[in-house]
Amino acid sequence: MNATSPLDESPNLDAFDFTKVSVKVNSFWVVQLMHMSYETSDGKISDTYVEGSQPTFNFVIYDETSSFRIAEPLKKAGLPSSDVVLQCIKRAIASPMPPFSKSLPGLLLIALKLEPHVTTLRPFLDSLPAPFTWRLETPEEAGEVADSVDQMNKTGIAEGLRSGSRSKVLGNDAMKRKNRPDAVRHYTDAVGWLWGAASQKPDTKELKEIDALWSVCLGNRAAAYLMDGEGQDAAKALQDALEACKLNKDYAKAYYRQAQAFQILNEQSKAIEAIIAALHRPSLSKDQSLNDTLLELYGGLPDSGPDIQAFCVKVFKGRYSERSLL
Repeated sequence: MNATSPLDESPNLDAFDFTKVSVKVNSFWVVQLMHMSYETSDGKISDTYVEGSQPTFNFVIYDETSSFRIAEPLKKAGLPSSDVVLQCIKRAIASPMPPFSKSLPGLLLIALKLEPHVTTLRPFLDSLPAPFTWRLETPEEAGEVADSVDQMNKTGIAEGLRSGSRSKVLGNDAMKRKNRPDAVRHYTDAVGWLWGAASQKPDTKELKEIDALWSVCLGNRAAAYLMDGEGQDAAKALQDALEACKLNKDYAKAYYRQAQAFQILNEQSKAIEAIIAALHRPSLSKDQSLNDTLLELYGGLPDSGPDIQAFCVKVFKGRYSERSLL
């Protein structure tokens, strides 16, 4: 999972008025750390403890229905700082994962292991409007939470995949109508669902399924940004296409979207490089659409055999024959 977190696009929390947020009286949220793996001193990830390694965590906040409002991998190994804990709580209130909107629970239950941060959290939490309340969990509650986390992970992964797929379909429908805002919104919802699923300890098979769908949603959102007309944003399209490639290096459309974005940004040479990078992938080397796009970017194929061979050597550095372009 290498793509950018949708939480990176959160609104300015410093300017947000938390005192104006409505309280759902009969709801409660749990603030929790989920242990994920270990990071060694040289930055490698291990499922088991290695001498000198530090644990890595996901920071999660979920509600009484076991639905995650926040599921965010911490950027650094080890326990989070008080500021990180505070910022995550603020995001759960003001900018939660889809489909949730801004709100406050009747009760915020904070994991016992986060007790050292209470001094920093207290001024903010005490400033929130009634009937909101908060407290630390009891030792008994801590044990119950630990027993339920694994089941929540399994449920959250399945729900994330279902909801991500559903949002992708809605985005595709909006694209057919040439409705850029709706398409971007639905694809963004899909990305949020898949980010949450990927944050909940999926196994290898589940992660492969998540990444495949995630890359398609990013590629489709890039296509939405590239549509002609008001609101076209080649820079955002390029970012999405690059992220899609990180998730699936054999996703042809991600490279094609990169090339389209570079063309709009008047970066012709980078557009060519993007297509060549795709054709260097064994699974994509014979992709007709990519080959055709490369020829269009170069202005066509030379006429004579020697010129074709020289062209292929120039483009593919001798790795492919002219047959790969025919």
